[in-house]
Amino acid sequence: MSIKPGSIVEINLDSSSVRGTRLKAVIYDVAGKRLILSQTSPPTLPPPATRPVYISYILKEGNSPRRFGVSAVISGFDNEYRLASGTRVQALIVDTTGKPKEASLRRGYRVRPPRQSAISLTIGGREYAILDISVTGISFIQRFFDPPFRTADRLSCLLGIDGRSYPLEADVIRVSETRVARHIAAVFVEIGRDINSVLGKKILMLEREELSRRL
Repeated sequence: MSIKPGSIVEINLDSSSVRGTRLKAVIYDVAGKRLILSQTSPPTLPPPATRPVYISYILKEGNSPRRFGVSAVISGFDNEYRLASGTRVQALIVDTTGKPKEASLRRGYRVRPPRQSAISLTIGGREYAILDISVTGISFIQRFFDPPFRTADRLSCLLGIDGRSYPLEADVIRVSETRVARHIAAVFVEIGRDINSVLGKKILMLEREELSRRL
């Protein structure tokens, strides 16, 4: 499977790569088609055996991260799985039922950048708070007293990543209003290979940091 102990995986409990409840876990061990996973984040009760799931994970090939997914079934839940260190932990036992296939990074995960993430969004000289971001789209907050963005608007953006600015365009696909602000969802238009690579690596790093805080 080209996946090793210590890797981070995402588990979709509806056995689909595009919908359903998604949980995160760390691989404790790999034995053929069997994966031994940590208790998930957020934690889940022991699911029924033979329940179909979809497992996705990221591999780095060259300078670009790529996400792969594979169908699987839950085979068991061990409350006292023994690690190599001798520590006993809860573990989810999963058997893969198909061959890994490349999947979209967006389908796999959208990350919510923390304040100190060194990633920013500027439109028309004004910086906006990012709700979440993927390699193909972004959601952000617009204050009510700002000129409103509308569905189908094309936005000229500057995406800041680790001190560098990358120009790109995004089309607004959804506008949701709360009592104090608007939530804007937009998809990137023809994002360049260079930006895609830089953003993909940044999202992968933030995903790992988020999981380490939760587990």
